[in-house]
Amino acid sequence: MSFMIFSKTTEYALRIMNFMAMDEKKLYSANDIYENLRIPFRYLRKQMTILSKSGLIISVQGKNGGYRISKSLSEISLLDITRVAGDNKINNECFFGFKSCAFEKKCAMHYKWAAVRKSINNVLTSTTLEELKKTGTHNFISKNSLIFTKKD
Repeated sequence: MSFMIFSKTTEYALRIMNFMAMDEKKLYSANDIYENLRIPFRYLRKQMTILSKSGLIISVQGKNGGYRISKSLSEISLLDITRVAGDNKINNECFFGFKSCAFEKKCAMHYKWAAVRKSINNVLTSTTLEELKKTGTHNFISKNSLIFTKKD
């Protein structure tokens, strides 16, 4: 079984935010981000709009405009980013994909999977962009594709 945690949308949002955390005061153009992350441009623009509307980044209009992170890196958790990207299924999804697992008869994996979901949420909640910046993760992300997305 090939089970992956995040959607492609969430992967992109995490990559964008982590890349922009290299220098949170810098204005990044969509082209800068595209050149470094190679996210399909049309999809990148959509992600930037979503991240802007959420308040995680600020969009500055004009000739010298671009995008920058809106608040301190220590205030932005990975859970904040995954929620903005719409990936809440970690909290609600049955391990086997059953729709009624949590409400009716529990599947064989229910309690084990609940512990895994809780652990994942704890990691996402407690990990901030500031922590990722300190580890230099952005250098890896700008050169590689992340491995925790669903491969169809």
